[in-house]
Amino acid sequence: MTLPENWSEYLLDHPLPVRREIHQGMCRELLNESPDFPRLVGWLRRDPAAASMVLGAAASGQRKRERSVPHNLEHALSLLGSNWARNQLPQLPILENTLTEEVQRAGYLAASSRAIRAARLTETWLIERRETGYEMVTVAALLHNLVELALWRDAPELARQALAIARKHLIDSSREQVDGSKIEPCFSLGRAFDVVLDQAGIDMSGLETALTERYYLPVMLLAEEATIPVLGAHHQSILVLARRLAFASEFGWYHAVIQRLTVTIAEQLHRSPQAAWRVTVKKTLADAREFAQIPLYHPGHMLVQQADGRDLLWPLTADYGLDDDDNGCHATSSATDSASDTASAKTTATGITPGTTPGRQLGDTIRQLSRLAGVEEIALYENGEDSLSKRRFHWSRSGDVTLPEQLALRQFPLLSRLQSRLETLGIDAQNRERLTPHLAPNLDQAARSGLVIAPLAVDGTLISTLFVRGPQGEQQQEVMAALDQT
Repeated sequence: MTLPENWSEYLLDHPLPVRREIHQGMCRELLNESPDFPRLVGWLRRDPAAASMVLGAAASGQRKRERSVPHNLEHALSLLGSNWARNQLPQLPILENTLTEEVQRAGYLAASSRAIRAARLTETWLIERRETGYEMVTVAALLHNLVELALWRDAPELARQALAIARKHLIDSSREQVDGSKIEPCFSLGRAFDVVLDQAGIDMSGLETALTERYYLPVMLLAEEATIPVLGAHHQSILVLARRLAFASEFGWYHAVIQRLTVTIAEQLHRSPQAAWRVTVKKTLADAREFAQIPLYHPGHMLVQQADGRDLLWPLTADYGLDDDDNGCHATSSATDSASDTASAKTTATGITPGTTPGRQLGDTIRQLSRLAGVEEIALYENGEDSLSKRRFHWSRSGDVTLPEQLALRQFPLLSRLQSRLETLGIDAQNRERLTPHLAPNLDQAARSGLVIAPLAVDGTLISTLFVRGPQGEQQQEVMAALDQT
């Protein structure tokens, strides 16, 4: 697939597709005689394509009237009016209808996710600084990678090429374990796209300048600093940090680049690195739950890891249509045998261990389990301290939550027995009545629909306990067979 002729003009005339959920939500709001603009803005802020269309239309109309351009989404909607919204927003293309190839749609979704993560983190950090005028910076973060989204729509092979370059650069950055070293823009996604577009005969800097002028916001993917002087220096810095963290977090949360980014974020927030980390993680987990129904949408799920050196690449390279052998994980398979033998015997101070790690294996296993027949819900529970074991990962096929947030260990004698023996157990109609008295009371509903309990260990040491709800009979045997391969 080649780029359309005069691609820069094509981008301005052809809106990007929006997710069906967003499209339906906007249309429902517009059925009201007087649409609630704040609620409509809530939908726009969940999709960079929809937000860019509204801002672009409002800015264009204001320029024609020689008036000031909109400074946030609600202002833009108020300028355009409810009649414009009713006529134009339902006409936006729907992603699921536009991009029918699964890996192309997955790439677009992940890029859209990256934009939303950057926007949410920007807003959270600025609120932490007790700032009130954060809306413009948040929208700028939401629109920062419009060019990437457009490439996934118009030329996905170029998007994959740029993503492979950026991911490999980040892998190389993760291997540098120099304490306190400066985060260089070597893993910048924008620079990778600049290289690929230049080979295609497109000046990315000029392209993004045109987009920036259209939206009157610093939407630059390539530029490391904003170019429009409406943002303060600290706003620019926070926006860039949010963009970098949104990309780097796809490689896990406990590698060197994330640690160095956290230190820089802490300086901007005037907090300790530990406090900055807690703020970031809290928001990330909240967003992960909000977008749980969207495949490939949020790497907050990777926070199921412990800070003990286990890394997990997410989304997997195959989800983008990339080659695992090219840049599959922190330690690529292209490394020489002697180098990997040496590296495998060494764990760095930041915990990056090359090769296939327990965290990566666990992530692969959960993905495999989620595809099995009968599996409706998956949860991981931490090793219990005192009397409670808290849930630290959750996935649900339908969005329903039956597995509890925590387990009362004193009311669950069966769990300690399974953990001590590292033994997997399936509960279904045949043994449910006999085992129910030994289960925690808040697991009763889950047990009625079928339940597999599997303690997970590394080198004989218990690290977590996996609960899989839904499978019955032979379906449980398939689940246990998948777990045996972990």
